Amino acid sequence: MALHMRTWRWVLIGATLVLILAGFSSVACDTGDFPVPVTTVQPPANLTVSVQLNQEGKYTTAIFRGGHGQRLLKEIQVEVIHPDGSKDSGVIGNVVGDSVMLKGSGCGDQVIATANFKNGMSYVILNEKMQYIRGICPADYSPTVDPCEEIARSPSLKPDPVQEIPVNKSVVIQANVDISRIEVQFRGGFGQNMIKTLQVHRIGPDGSKETQSLGKNIGDEVVFTATNNCMDRIAADVSFIDGTMYHFYDKVIRISRYMYL
Repeated sequence: MALHMRTWRWVLIGATLVLILAGFSSVACDTGDFPVPVTTVQPPANLTVSVQLNQEGKYTTAIFRGGHGQRLLKEIQVEVIHPDGSKDSGVIGNVVGDSVMLKGSGCGDQVIATANFKNGMSYVILNEKMQYIRGICPADYSPTVDPCEEIARSPSLKPDPVQEIPVNKSVVIQANVDISRIEVQFRGGFGQNMIKTLQVHRIGPDGSKETQSLGKNIGDEVVFTATNNCMDRIAADVSFIDGTMYHFYDKVIRISRYMYL
């Protein structure tokens, strides 16, 4: 009988310790570091997808912008984590333009997006800290420092003036961002059959420059790797068989949130 009572005593002590540890774990979770440490993962090239974030006041809208993995994508789960630990979450589908609006605090919320694919694979593709909105947050909040502000001030990211091409020789290209890749595609134009060369340049904030030749068939594409998680500059020059040349495209492209400046 004494052994039986001793056994139950240890069982009760063990159960009490489990409850205490569970309580500590819950508190640690609620009062943990912010932003939450999360590592994004670059999916294989055939599974890359893009999400655009727009912030207006307390609300953040996540929009699906396509990618090579669109057909294999099941859904993208989006979670907004507030500085106090509370959360709001939603799901966007695999059709370009699908979106979800989530309520935040306007005080530098953290946004995490996880892409779930039909083959069972999942990748955390986005981990962003949103902006601090003055006039919304209590006085004890500190403004969030945008890590891209300093990069944006680089002289190398100042676009050069572009030249207008005559209508009969018009050329159209399109620059898209797919996570850390910048894809530039030829989209045609009246001058398509008169093109001699079409050069596309990626200029980084550090002054680095990379040039590739773009084909003149609709859908031809060149791909650059983004130099950082903020912004790069894309410029293009075209020369025609009549000897004329134009610097017709020069834009800064925001990488991390898939926005154009």
